[in-house]
Amino acid sequence: MPDWIYPFLLNCAYCIWLASFMSKDIVWLRSLTICGNIFVLPFYLHNFDTLWVSIIWVGIYTAINSVMLFLIYLERRPIELSDIEQKIYDSTFKSLEPRIFKKIIDMGTWENLKPNVTLVNRDSDLDSLMLVVEGEAEVILKHGERKFIPTGGFIGEQSFITGQKTSADVTTGEEKTKILRWDSNILRNYIKDKESLKDNVDLILTADLIHKIRSMDEDNDEIVHSRDLKIH
Repeated sequence: MPDWIYPFLLNCAYCIWLASFMSKDIVWLRSLTICGNIFVLPFYLHNFDTLWVSIIWVGIYTAINSVMLFLIYLERRPIELSDIEQKIYDSTFKSLEPRIFKKIIDMGTWENLKPNVTLVNRDSDLDSLMLVVEGEAEVILKHGERKFIPTGGFIGEQSFITGQKTSADVTTGEEKTKILRWDSNILRNYIKDKESLKDNVDLILTADLIHKIRSMDEDNDEIVHSRDLKIH
């Protein structure tokens, strides 16, 4: 190549780097930085005293930016939910971003339970939060009244919110039940420093709890899901 091409490529590299510094989007910033690094390499290689130190550092910067771009791609790629995850998202967690919802779902464990399995004992410390995914759960109150939590309802949300002991016995219903169970401490630690997420989760659980209380006051045998509760 003619000698003039090398300073030309060097100036192109500086212009591309300038454009990268002006970019507000981190993907464009890193992509343009890598592009500028590629344009500057011929100049370094053509120099009569090859600038190996500069070449090595350009290689390091390029590798770092390439890795970060790949991580950004992983974070931004579309989230694929299974049928049951999509059902849970639509019915209960639609106020969350799908990616955050997926992380929360992955923190839980799925359990397929037989009928009449004890889930919660009254006046005990509960270390988990549960969601009824299929079937129903039965709540036995202090005076023997029985209420039913349908699909989409939470179990243990009061203890999760307040940290207090449980107020009722809870078992699975007369049919097989699928639940999603989270370790309370792990879930609390995940959301505690994320104010927006914490507020969203608190609202979801509080809405569910309020609607249960209202359903009990109205002497309704079934606790309707909190998605039907209008909060103003």
